[in-house]
Amino acid sequence: MKLHYCKTPLGNFGDDLNTWLWPTLLGKSFFDTHEDSLFLGVGTILNQKLPKSPEKIVLGTGTGYQRPPKVDGNFSIYSVRGPLTAQALNIPLRKSIGDSAYLCLTTDRFKKLFALKKKYRVSVIPHHQTATTIDWETIGMVGELHFIDPRKDFFRVFEDIAQSEYVLTESLHGAIFADALRTAWQPFRMGHRFNMFKWRDWLESIHVEVPAFQKYPILCSEKLSLTRRTKHVIERACGNTLRYDRLSQKPIRTNSAHELEKFAKQLEKQALTKQCYLSKDITLQNILSGLIDCVESIRAQYGNELRSSA
Repeated sequence: MKLHYCKTPLGNFGDDLNTWLWPTLLGKSFFDTHEDSLFLGVGTILNQKLPKSPEKIVLGTGTGYQRPPKVDGNFSIYSVRGPLTAQALNIPLRKSIGDSAYLCLTTDRFKKLFALKKKYRVSVIPHHQTATTIDWETIGMVGELHFIDPRKDFFRVFEDIAQSEYVLTESLHGAIFADALRTAWQPFRMGHRFNMFKWRDWLESIHVEVPAFQKYPILCSEKLSLTRRTKHVIERACGNTLRYDRLSQKPIRTNSAHELEKFAKQLEKQALTKQCYLSKDITLQNILSGLIDCVESIRAQYGNELRSSA
């Protein structure tokens, strides 16, 4: 069994979590059988780039990047992130239980985070790719915000979220783990990597309606080469024509210090004036219960095969 997840060069806590969560819940030996099979857990990785032939075991995964895969006999789908993923895959809506990252709540190490005292009034979590192009350390100091770097070790990120009173997040898993830790959260969007489909998929799964996402101007603190600026100008023109945010949000120049300061103050104002969100306790309990049932079903099926091959 091969653990299939998105690997990013600089790290992304929501994806990197897979390397700890599944061996913890299923046991390291779970991955010793079915050499060619793939296990898909936390992430937005259900797409047509998946290989067709091996068996694919899916637990709480989402779609949203590229076209969804065609589900055939090689898929064993126990659950998916939300109803939009279920609809895209043409599978029963009852399988749209919730994001499998919530299963962290069943581990002893994660449970200890609830005992941590609050240290930060407001924390901000950008998308992992937005984090590489904007000076978030300066934004944090100017706006009196605690910057949580999504590229750091996942338990370091969890601790920071647990110690925050409120979280502003462009990262979807920033919101999911804030929700799991019962830390109130608010979403915002700015980077060209922002994906509204996966947010809507998750929000529908937790029965939370966000009227509108706070959207901020395009910022980029790094220096852009002439070639890259030219490429982004063309992409933005195409994106505006096609109404495709992923292209129209490409940065074309370096931000000024004034723009960075203005953005920091806007984030701080959002935290003070906009509504915060949390799923209901009963909703979270139902999601967790459904995901635990899926884990038990997988453990029963593949655990039996592990015992028979021992």
